[in-house]
Amino acid sequence: MRTGKTDEPEFNRALARAMRQRRSYWRDTPDALACQRNGLVDGTSKQIDILVRSRDALPLAVETEWGAPAVKDARERLGARVGNKPIRSAIAVGLPEEARDWSDQRIEYALSTPGGVRLRMVMLYSGIRGDEPETGRLIGEGEWETWPKNGHITGTVDDLILLCEYAAAPPGLVSRMARDVARKITAIAEDMKSDLSPRIVESIIRELGQDDPDQGLRLACCIWLTAIRLQNRLVNQSRKLGDAGLRSFGSVADDTLGSGVTAHAIRREWQRILDVNYGTIFNVAMKSLDTDTPEDVAAVALTALGELATEVSGALLGNRVDFAGELFPKLLADREETAAHYTLPVTAELLAGLAVDRLDADWSDADSLKQLRVADMACGTGALLRAVYGHVRHHHEAAGGRVEHLHKALMEDCLTGIDINPLAAHMTSAGLSSSGLDIEYERSNVAAVSVKGGGIGSLSLLVSGQLTNMMDQAKFDAVKEKDVATITVADDTQDLVIQNPPYSRARADRKLFDVAGLSERERELSLANLQGIRGRMRRGGDEMIAGQAGLASDFSALADKKLKQGGVFATVLPITAARAESWSGFRKTIEHKYEDIVAIAFTGHDAEMMSADTNMGEMLLIASKRHHAETASVLSVNLSPPPPDRRRRRTGIGR
Repeated sequence: MRTGKTDEPEFNRALARAMRQRRSYWRDTPDALACQRNGLVDGTSKQIDILVRSRDALPLAVETEWGAPAVKDARERLGARVGNKPIRSAIAVGLPEEARDWSDQRIEYALSTPGGVRLRMVMLYSGIRGDEPETGRLIGEGEWETWPKNGHITGTVDDLILLCEYAAAPPGLVSRMARDVARKITAIAEDMKSDLSPRIVESIIRELGQDDPDQGLRLACCIWLTAIRLQNRLVNQSRKLGDAGLRSFGSVADDTLGSGVTAHAIRREWQRILDVNYGTIFNVAMKSLDTDTPEDVAAVALTALGELATEVSGALLGNRVDFAGELFPKLLADREETAAHYTLPVTAELLAGLAVDRLDADWSDADSLKQLRVADMACGTGALLRAVYGHVRHHHEAAGGRVEHLHKALMEDCLTGIDINPLAAHMTSAGLSSSGLDIEYERSNVAAVSVKGGGIGSLSLLVSGQLTNMMDQAKFDAVKEKDVATITVADDTQDLVIQNPPYSRARADRKLFDVAGLSERERELSLANLQGIRGRMRRGGDEMIAGQAGLASDFSALADKKLKQGGVFATVLPITAARAESWSGFRKTIEHKYEDIVAIAFTGHDAEMMSADTNMGEMLLIASKRHHAETASVLSVNLSPPPPDRRRRRTGIGR
């Protein structure tokens, strides 16, 4: 037993052991987390304290020292290479000074106990400026930036692990790549449009529920790109599909001897995947890759998309990144008209983290976690559900569990996502599936629901527990036809409802349900349907719904209806929900039916937005539904815009 003071390498080895025990991939892959080993890094004469590696992300250096974070050492690691991969991110950690005097046993205990050790942390990154994601200005050679810009954050070993995952893709890199990929997809779609007859274009975009040829072809290319990337990953990560002879896109292209990959050959590989799994993803891709499309046109487009898929995969953005969710909104021309403002990744992570932390769950018990029920009934591309999945996995693995024990249940039973856009729902399915590619599941609770013919999408669940699912599900012997066609969200069943609902409300330049593809008569039917439901809900005593507040209040009432007692409500809302008269019923309901209410308010500055392109003040609200409707103190908080030198603040509301 050691009797002297602990030196830094000793603590680092103990820290690395504690980190390894909290991730199954690190436990199973010895070289994924290396500590105090020489000869691993080119470009630096010093060893890295802790080197984090994975197959789909850039290497990450963690540098430590007693007291203040080791910023100087971390900065020196930027630009070094591990094999042929550059280090673009590093984390500087400050170790607690008092731990120098701890025994080995106390160090091990403190590192294995939640909150047992508080670490000071700073993330450093190079590559692209985080505060200029759209212009994407490259950081010059030798330049670097930090997060936070000043000072440091303090957290546990579990927080360090999460920071390692977020640091895998430097801030700004994903946005820049999504912008570049969107530009290239637009060019590919324009070439297709010029080479295809109007009849073929109409056939392709009709399968995607699109009316505009330009947007429809862009989205078709986005779907094919997503399918190609997933196909390439499945070749390496799905044993069953490997045994079935699935080939990568590049392998199929090699067979054509430079003449361009054929749509027929790619459809054949996608059918292999459909025969096993992933119907919600590949059925959409198959149907839109029209069999009447001339092979020469398809070959040019698919070859370009295959090269683009390789480029995206080669960027090694990490599995935590929702690239499809970043890309999809950039291809839409009508998102302002439809109020389709997609949740920014940082918002999704913050809201999901705060919400999942509240769940009353035994994180070590996989069987009990399979009973969790989480719904996002305006899911968009699935950013919030992906973030929830990530935080549930994080808690389970930190408690010694393995994500493969949960993935099937999470996909089939635990997570429900609903949207009126079938392509957005497709992206949700693809994103969730990618979290466990080698694990089979037979169905998913991701659905696209119609607003045509007087429909109101998932808001129909205000008066029903079941909806028709427009998405094609994979067909398995174990799945009955009735299960394929419907999705169920019963009242009082959900442990967590998380959402960033549409903010649409009737005004001079916008009408409710002004959705592409709807005739004016259909829009009027949808509006009449919703108004009828609103009236019945209000007569029944529901005070949340208010027509002047717009659809966000309807979705709030829907969340309240589906949440069970003790469940968690987590939502993004316009900041007017905290003070406008039209939201008074919402605030009254929150006051009397919920507790432990936390609001985080943001002003409408461009750099502070929580949803893409809203240009308005927003807030996060997290609250727990009471087991009994008790009277609470009156909800009262000033959420007016802060002065210019204080652009953001956090406000707790409640008892």
